[in-house]
Amino acid sequence: MTRRSVNGHLPLAVEARGISKRYRLGELASLRKTARRMRGRSTASETPAFEALAAVDFTVYRGEALGIVGTNGSGKSTMLQIISGTTLPTGGEMEVHGRVIPLLAVGAGFHGELTGRENVTLFATSLGVPRSAIRERMDAVAQFAEIERHMDTPVKRYSSGMLSRLTFAIGMQFPADIYIFDEVLAVVDGEFQARCLEEIKRLHREGRTVIFISHSLDQVAEVCDRVMWLDGGRLERIGPTDDVLAAYSEAHASTIP
Repeated sequence: MTRRSVNGHLPLAVEARGISKRYRLGELASLRKTARRMRGRSTASETPAFEALAAVDFTVYRGEALGIVGTNGSGKSTMLQIISGTTLPTGGEMEVHGRVIPLLAVGAGFHGELTGRENVTLFATSLGVPRSAIRERMDAVAQFAEIERHMDTPVKRYSSGMLSRLTFAIGMQFPADIYIFDEVLAVVDGEFQARCLEEIKRLHREGRTVIFISHSLDQVAEVCDRVMWLDGGRLERIGPTDDVLAAYSEAHASTIP
């Protein structure tokens, strides 16, 4: 049964309730600490905690484009990893409704010794895409990424731009309910970046859910309906794009170019 949002109209794509993520700093920094930890003798003072996220609540509605802004270390990427299921929270609950395609970093999940073609197969298979569908879309992936001549080359020889193109092309060619973009356009040229933004907006128009991180506030404004502002792992503000970006820009006027 499809769950409904609190307003009774829009179904939920993502619901986070009290999400926290805590890391222990230096817990494996030495053999002695590791041995003490295995024997159950380590103490909290030996492994100070770092709270990447602290009791964050939010919802994303199906078909919505949500942007996430914040300075480096604010918890943006950690939140996307939890939504994607690649990291587990240490507190709270996360509900995700539908298939997720996570484009979390340039080349994330790629194996350097495998070719572009093999990495496409590996990535798509991990998402549950049938092998027949992968074969059918392989040429389209290569064409979108504009790397047809390099699909049988190990990706360890790809430039960062080529890796970014291939990462994005995979996401665009296989169906999902929720698409997550974490700075995947940062290292591509202007023409390809514009094409990617148009593709993201097309997904949004077609009713797909988009969660988008970019240091470019102009890109966030172009893509997103609402924006969530994280600061030091805490939810500072969430609301309409113009309102949140204006408040964020004012708070960081000296650091935003």
